[in-house]
Amino acid sequence: MDYLQQMNLTDFTLYDLINVKGVEDTIDKYPLMASPVPSSILIAIYLYVIYKWGPSYMENRKPFNLKLIIAAYNIFQVMACSYLVLNYIKVGFKFSFIGRCTPKLPVEEYEYGYDAVYYGWLAMCLRMVEFVETIFFVLRKKQNQVSALHVYHHISTFLIVWWSLKLSLSYQEMSIMVLNSIVHIIMYSYYLLSSYKVFHPLTRRVKPAITIIQLAQLVTMLVHVYAALQPTCAANKFIYKLHAVNLVILISLFSNFYIQTYIKKSRKVKQS
Repeated sequence: MDYLQQMNLTDFTLYDLINVKGVEDTIDKYPLMASPVPSSILIAIYLYVIYKWGPSYMENRKPFNLKLIIAAYNIFQVMACSYLVLNYIKVGFKFSFIGRCTPKLPVEEYEYGYDAVYYGWLAMCLRMVEFVETIFFVLRKKQNQVSALHVYHHISTFLIVWWSLKLSLSYQEMSIMVLNSIVHIIMYSYYLLSSYKVFHPLTRRVKPAITIIQLAQLVTMLVHVYAALQPTCAANKFIYKLHAVNLVILISLFSNFYIQTYIKKSRKVKQS
């Protein structure tokens, strides 16, 4: 039975939320995982920096040249995501799990159970590190790129990974992490190449495909979530309902971005 289903929701208080226990005791021992308070504070600081402090700080300053820092960051992301995928496979992930109901991880009984928790926590930390991308936009005075899609994507992904790790440790979650990591390897490789003019002829051609790949990932995840929501699947239904709502929102936002950026602009160019 889901953790939240075991609780009397009519008596559910803020104290209960702050002190919610992980589905496995070992999860609560990791930094940021004992309570949702630290991650909530982190998000509040992130929003303050990108919308208030950052723009104010940069108002009378020239944009920072962060080309080398961003290149190093992209390389880091490619390496980190590759590391996660390889180690998820090591602890038992199979690509045949995608789109199917898969079992809960028996942490104490399974040889790699504690390793799986660790890699899940690393994936959560990696989502947290991605907040720096928005700060790069602010420091480069590209506030127009701090879009609703960008900010919502980062915050919602971080929160859902946090709650999934806390309440729903399973191969079901691992499949989503692997899909996301593979797409990120492609994305950050593209970002790295696009920062150098010599690769612009290539990156301009493949740019629309990056959004299509992201959309394909989201649709695949939605199919995977649908399998988890079936009555016969023992997955945490609360978490996967959150996943479903978030994925529908992201698919809508990314689809709108693709239409506005590539389809409508292409029509305008042809008409002119």
